[in-house]
Amino acid sequence: MNEDHLIIFVKNPFFTNLDKESSDKKHLLPIYLELLHHTASIANNLEVDKHLYYDNYIENDSSFNDKDFDKKIHNSKEPKQQIYDALKEVFGRWAKKIVLIGTESMHLNKDDIQHAFRQLDSTDVVIIPKLSGGILLFGMNAFNSSFLNYYPWENENDLLDTIIQLKKLKKSYSVLEAKESVIFDDIQL
Repeated sequence: MNEDHLIIFVKNPFFTNLDKESSDKKHLLPIYLELLHHTASIANNLEVDKHLYYDNYIENDSSFNDKDFDKKIHNSKEPKQQIYDALKEVFGRWAKKIVLIGTESMHLNKDDIQHAFRQLDSTDVVIIPKLSGGILLFGMNAFNSSFLNYYPWENENDLLDTIIQLKKLKKSYSVLEAKESVIFDDIQL
């Protein structure tokens, strides 16, 4: 049993309206699918236990094969609760270190994730921020409900809020190089 676990949050893409406007937005779908494929190719090459959490339904996608990925649907629509539930569940499976990512960056790579896992050997939390604000990668080496209960998890001040909360709790942390991410305002998530 592996002690390192990767959690990937996957947003099922669907367009807000099935009318002319949505057909104008269909050009976004191939970009989103490319991001999914990129994330899968990174995860496929990691020697960790892998967990996918979908927001609406489980995709039968060959990028994330059933043999290597544990697939689930979020029980909540609230980002804070989704993160809390996923971390609690996976730490309950004897995980010693967990790294959580989404599927929104072509700039995140295998080395970044491996580096994050290594950082968790000497720090409590590791973070890769988004250049646009927010957090792209978040890792912990122990489940901490007090930290997770106070964290907003859904705004551009996530990095600063996280660091303030970690300092209050006297938790060690490492912030790695910020990366770009893609924001899909036209796709309802």
